[in-house]
Amino acid sequence: MNSRKSEFAYFYRTCVHRLVAFLMWQGAPAALAADLAQDTMLKAYERWDRIQSPEAWSRRVASRELVRAFSQVEESIDELALEPTSLLPSPGAAAEWEQQQEILQLLHGLPSRQRQVLAWTLDGYTPTEIAAELGLNAAAVRVSLLKARKSVSSRMTDREEE
Repeated sequence: MNSRKSEFAYFYRTCVHRLVAFLMWQGAPAALAADLAQDTMLKAYERWDRIQSPEAWSRRVASRELVRAFSQVEESIDELALEPTSLLPSPGAAAEWEQQQEILQLLHGLPSRQRQVLAWTLDGYTPTEIAAELGLNAAAVRVSLLKARKSVSSRMTDREEE
């Protein structure tokens, strides 16, 4: 296997599952997240020699495709079940699956920009890095992140009180 193919193969193996999770944090159903991740990886392979920061590039491309998909089809996350796919193994234990669904429900109520910024943050990016990748002002990213955290915290408190 040549160097280009082996570098991409390593990137694919180590990043595709995290990309699926990243898209799910932004509100994508599992099947859509897996499809978008696969499409993004195909685009990455085609452009591999020109991509400087593959992880950030793949998140940026996948996020844009998710926005397009959401603008074309409006489905409630409540109506979609987590189904196993080749990129997302069987959900496993029921408790883990329930916890993921609770988190997704909390995130689903956030405005799309807040979900997007929170997803990048959960993947380890700083507000400055997120701003650069999304073409935003770093202060705007910090404000969105603060609002998202307050909203999620408030919803968690409300749930605990019920």
